[in-house]
Amino acid sequence: MRMAHYREGEYIHVPSGVTAYKLDTEGSVVEYIKSQEPLALMYLGKEEDPHFTGQHLCKVFYEGDVWMVLEENVYELGDER
Repeated sequence: MRMAHYREGEYIHVPSGVTAYKLDTEGSVVEYIKSQEPLALMYLGKEEDPHFTGQHLCKVFYEGDVWMVLEENVYELGDER
């Protein structure tokens, strides 16, 4: 697994076809969306969630709300994967 270091407030690249999740306070998924096109989203931090088998989740700002994206689906802005 690649280790990326993003700074809070930095914009990151999320390719099309990636699922983003809204989680409740206990970490359960309450809503999800799948990106229809590549996105440049503001990075808000990283968390580890046991519901995702210990994978890291990136917090991103999308359409006025906070969503979570699996870290393996996030790239530096300009990386056109």
